[in-house]
Amino acid sequence: MADYVYGTIATLVAIAGLTFESHPGELTTAGVVIVGAIAIWMAHILSRLVSMRSQGHLQLTASDVVAEARRSWSIVTAAIPATVIFVLAAAHLWTIHTAFVLADMVGVAALAVVGIGTAGGSDRPLGRRIGYVLSLVVVGIAIVLLEAGVHLL
Repeated sequence: MADYVYGTIATLVAIAGLTFESHPGELTTAGVVIVGAIAIWMAHILSRLVSMRSQGHLQLTASDVVAEARRSWSIVTAAIPATVIFVLAAAHLWTIHTAFVLADMVGVAALAVVGIGTAGGSDRPLGRRIGYVLSLVVVGIAIVLLEAGVHLL
């Protein structure tokens, strides 16, 4: 779940960064989102492998690389909904501006779903569970608002 949250936030940042482009293309935006997620996934794999290698001077094998790639694949899967939204905009199901709004909403909703799924059960106080879910949603909204603020400067 942690890598999915990481991927979702990275996707929100990419979307927010493209939101205020003067003429964003649907397929270009989809490409930036998915290629950005793949680049972040690769960077994550590399950083984890460097960390593993530095601990005890381990010799890494191809199976270590494959295992880390599989373990963190959810970074890329988190970008798929937004990518699909922009591809559907290219198919004229909605406008590019609607796609940006939908992609932001889906990203924030994904953070809420992760929060609900990881908040814990009735053994934890209800207020804490709600606060936890809300904090994930607030992070998503804050990313969107911060990027919007930067573009309005």
